[in-house]
Amino acid sequence: MCVSPKSERSPAASRGTLTTRVIVLVASAVLCPVGLGSCTGAEDQALERQLAGALLEGRSGSSLAGFVTVKRRAGVVKLFLNVVNVAPGDHGVHLHQTGDCTALDASSAGPHWNPENHQHGGPADSAHLGDLGNLHVDDTGRGLLTFTSAGWSLGDGTEFDILGRALVVHDKADDLVSQPAGNSGARIGCGVIH
Repeated sequence: MCVSPKSERSPAASRGTLTTRVIVLVASAVLCPVGLGSCTGAEDQALERQLAGALLEGRSGSSLAGFVTVKRRAGVVKLFLNVVNVAPGDHGVHLHQTGDCTALDASSAGPHWNPENHQHGGPADSAHLGDLGNLHVDDTGRGLLTFTSAGWSLGDGTEFDILGRALVVHDKADDLVSQPAGNSGARIGCGVIH
């Protein structure tokens, strides 16, 4: 609502109205970014429900820290992984069956998530749904991995749902061949996707 200069409202009330309108506009921009088409009501809520994430903590004596963001749009799930304090080089990344990172070596996360019983491999192969390939870490100890899958779901409770799975970063590169886990060494980071 616009307030005319002749209004009886106090300047403080006008500021409050303006602040409320700005907050509503900012919230709308967050829930319905430019380029996604019209977003109203139920569409806003559906978009909001299609977001998930995890905080990663070091395991097996590692000081790794990081976070995962997961987004779903138009039937495709996209995962973004950011890590710091990791030795430079390539490190295997996998989704594991059990959403439990409590063990000091992350063994509580169980085996790779593999609902279709495929052989282990790389992202280009018909591999486990939990095979994300390798994360490259630069000389500053930072790494970023982006992974997209049309085979994953998010929040539907099926066997293809990645909610409640543990994301694990390994000490060594995944060779993308060795069975059942790519010979990627110790589990140095773990976080559960919620």
